[in-house]
Amino acid sequence: MSREKLLAEITKKYEQAYERRTSKSRAILERARRYMPGGDTRISIWFQPYPIWIDKAQGCRFTDVDGHEYIDFHNCYTTMILGHANPKVVDAVREQAARGTALGALIPTVVRWAELICDMVESVDKVRFTNSGSEAVMMALRVARGFTGKDMILKTDGCYHGSYDPVVYPSDATGIPRSAQGDSLIVPYNDKAAAEKAIVENRDRLAAVIVEGAMGATGMIPPRDGYLEFLREVTAENGVLFILDEVISLRLAIGGIQRIYGVRPDLTIMAKIIGGGYPVGAVGGREDIMQLFSPEARKVFHAGTLNANPITATAGVATLEQLTAEEIERINGLGQSFAEGVRAIFARLNIKGQVTGIGSLQNIHFSDKPVVDGKSAQEANKDLLHLFYLAMLERGIFSAARGLYAMSTPMTQKEVDTAVRAVEDVITELKPVIEDIWPELVGQPAMV
Repeated sequence: MSREKLLAEITKKYEQAYERRTSKSRAILERARRYMPGGDTRISIWFQPYPIWIDKAQGCRFTDVDGHEYIDFHNCYTTMILGHANPKVVDAVREQAARGTALGALIPTVVRWAELICDMVESVDKVRFTNSGSEAVMMALRVARGFTGKDMILKTDGCYHGSYDPVVYPSDATGIPRSAQGDSLIVPYNDKAAAEKAIVENRDRLAAVIVEGAMGATGMIPPRDGYLEFLREVTAENGVLFILDEVISLRLAIGGIQRIYGVRPDLTIMAKIIGGGYPVGAVGGREDIMQLFSPEARKVFHAGTLNANPITATAGVATLEQLTAEEIERINGLGQSFAEGVRAIFARLNIKGQVTGIGSLQNIHFSDKPVVDGKSAQEANKDLLHLFYLAMLERGIFSAARGLYAMSTPMTQKEVDTAVRAVEDVITELKPVIEDIWPELVGQPAMV
């Protein structure tokens, strides 16, 4: 039997096992298809044959509509750092909901929210709120263009900055206008020489460089060999603004990944953890740049009916006031423990798997080459990862289908150990499949 037919047969077996366990999720999907394209409104959570539908969530666990309980290592793509239904967040939101949910003016809580963010992130003198990370990126690029008088943007291949046309990933996605592509330069992530060349050659047209603190959607790939520090230096030397997207990486330290690496961007993009589980985004940075948003200045336009809405602001304050350096350090340790445990399994079972990431954010890849940028991440074996993902679901471990595992504060070493044991069980089960279909993945893992 050919490799393709064998893979199709095994994939069908795993997907059918999933379908047998999740008949109610399937029924909801069929109903959803009557009203939403493909039954979906959020492509990032889709996987074959269909995603899980959730009934309730509490702490670091949730129950699906079929009654199965899972440990949640997905955490809504790193958003739920305090886990689900955090009591203080729930109480604060409940109280605010009774006082008003959407108003034609701000509430005092917004000032406290802004204060917490500016105090937390050293490079942020002023902050402006949006309802998503995508909107925050859009406004950061708008103010960068307004401040510099230049139009071009430089981004890195594989970094995800949301749905805004000039920075969408992949850049050749259907519906992206040629004009948007023309205003964007793309260089490989972690490639200092390519970045410097592009910046120097285009500094008269280049408004900003935008980069993730650590590549998220492509597979939690950290910056290497002083990459962020280098970008900060070369942008400053050439009169180009440096925008650091910390939508995911902000949770890695009080002050974000920029504090870990000692860089001070001109603008910082934030979302996810700052909203406590509600729609949110923010852009913050240098006062002279941010003042262009001021109503008195009337330089850069930014509006939004639900910007800094009372519910999100209240949840954000309740979340940020509970985050401490000690708790962040603890869950970073849990993430490191998970990574070390999985790497040991790959080595012991002689499988070429890798774990990339920082602290509480880790990502599994199957590849015989080091995963260090967007290209090498995309070349990793996605078919094997799909089988692995379905098998982990069967064992009650929920993560992102792309292999991302995010820790939350309700977790302890017990949950991590449970996940590591599940990984060992799954890899042991899949090893004969790997040997038959992907013999190139048998052997000692590549060093990252």
